[in-house]
Amino acid sequence: MKKKLLVAMVLLSLFVATTVFAQAPARGGILKMTPSKQGVLQKNFNPFSPAVLESALGCIYETLIYFNNANGTANPWIAESWSWSNDLKEITFVIRQGIKFNDGTPLTADDVVFSAMLGKTNKALDMSGLWSEGLQDVTASGNEVTFKFATVNVTTLEKFGNLYIVPKAIWSKVQDPLTWTGNTNPVGSGPFMLDPASFNEQSYKLVRNPNYWQKGADGKPLPYIDGIQYVSTTNEQIAFKLMNGEYDWAAYSLPNVDAYVAADPANNKYWFPEGNLVFLYMNNLRPPFDNVNVRKAFAMAISQKDITRKMSPSPVPADMSAVKKSFSSIAEEGKAKYNITYDKAKARKLLESEGYKLNAKGIYEKDGKALSFKLYVPTDWTDWIGAAETIASMLKDIGVEAIITQSAWPVPFQTSLETGDYDMAVSFITTGTTPYYQFNRWLYSANYAGLGEKAKVFSNMRYKNADIDKNLEAYRSEPNPEKQKVYISAVVTQFMKDTPCVPLFFNPTWFEYTTRNFVGWPSADNPYAWPSVIGMQKVPILLNIHKK
Repeated sequence: MKKKLLVAMVLLSLFVATTVFAQAPARGGILKMTPSKQGVLQKNFNPFSPAVLESALGCIYETLIYFNNANGTANPWIAESWSWSNDLKEITFVIRQGIKFNDGTPLTADDVVFSAMLGKTNKALDMSGLWSEGLQDVTASGNEVTFKFATVNVTTLEKFGNLYIVPKAIWSKVQDPLTWTGNTNPVGSGPFMLDPASFNEQSYKLVRNPNYWQKGADGKPLPYIDGIQYVSTTNEQIAFKLMNGEYDWAAYSLPNVDAYVAADPANNKYWFPEGNLVFLYMNNLRPPFDNVNVRKAFAMAISQKDITRKMSPSPVPADMSAVKKSFSSIAEEGKAKYNITYDKAKARKLLESEGYKLNAKGIYEKDGKALSFKLYVPTDWTDWIGAAETIASMLKDIGVEAIITQSAWPVPFQTSLETGDYDMAVSFITTGTTPYYQFNRWLYSANYAGLGEKAKVFSNMRYKNADIDKNLEAYRSEPNPEKQKVYISAVVTQFMKDTPCVPLFFNPTWFEYTTRNFVGWPSADNPYAWPSVIGMQKVPILLNIHKK
């Protein structure tokens, strides 16, 4: 008996479309993109290689599901549906029938099993991380593939969005899949194929797979575009080339993005959605940060908007919930009860209520100990250093001295955080695809360590809470997304109540594009997909854009 969950028995092209087309989108055109790897291009389309060209993942090789980083949803792809067993230790995927690799051979359940089993004996091939999550076995029956796990953790569903399917007929003959570069004309099920004759050290072309399994609004195989021209560039060149109209899509940091827009205001666009979260660490095991009211006073002294206003281009300010805007609904309860806003007068009163008094230097102190601390920031990270300087100025306004102290990354900066040898620091947390991944890395007590002991990466605040543990564990055992929201909402509420750190801003996800040649791009007004050139995230965009 199996529990049917999140199953959409429709082609993803119907999911991706965000506009009801009055007529079928125009076809044709070659999209010009910049690869994220700069300099000389090496011909490597091996999806298991650390040096693989980014186009291979998603454009040529596909996954069972598409996990949309824009909204945290799992969507059918090679698998048309999936279901968990009653004990939640097995998940079965129904493989979509009729899919063919670009050499005309059918994609079957055996190809899925083969691709998954590669990571069992060679951990370097476990790109999805399924085997490290307790996967024990993978079996096929007809067009169904079942994955058996040792323990219950329904969040492993996301990892299937990184399990790339390769044809068994080809890869079973490869002696070392990790290092093989012989697939100079790679065979996959994706919407594009390599034009082998096009490859050189600076550029190469992908062309439409004429037999791709997804259909467009016109009933013909997607994509609408004829292909993609990848052209290598550098940080020094990209601004000029973008303004000169040499690219349709780029993913680079532009110090003056407004100049790019001004070069062609009608067409040049950008969208820099929230990426990883930058925040102010406070060591919760060191006085005075073991006092929640002191932590709250520091939070009241900081204006996230004023910090980001001085940065160029301006990142997205965070609020005290630490969650992205797309997940703001789970923070409603926490904000209603415990939200902290910028209020210097209230911050001073809170410190005074804890017995602090101003000394002759204008710094609050108690029992002879002044609120004076080193504020660590990585050496030469100019944007973060600027943010730290603004924070120091804000803290000074409430009678706290923060001494900017630059420290080399990763050693000794990261080492100091992991061992708890610091008072305050500016650092970051990878936000992941849903708030669960961020808070689980951040706050789950299994990652916790005392002072002098090494905590796991990102769990360096020296803070833990039994109720947060309980709700994170409940989340992992609840396959229903709506019920999961109840648990993660409780985590966010407790986090806001205790204020173990101060969220500052979200680093931008760089996305520059032009509508000069193609339309249908995601944007802040239409965030149907996450605008990343990495992995599967780019594929719904490439299937949705079409000739202007």
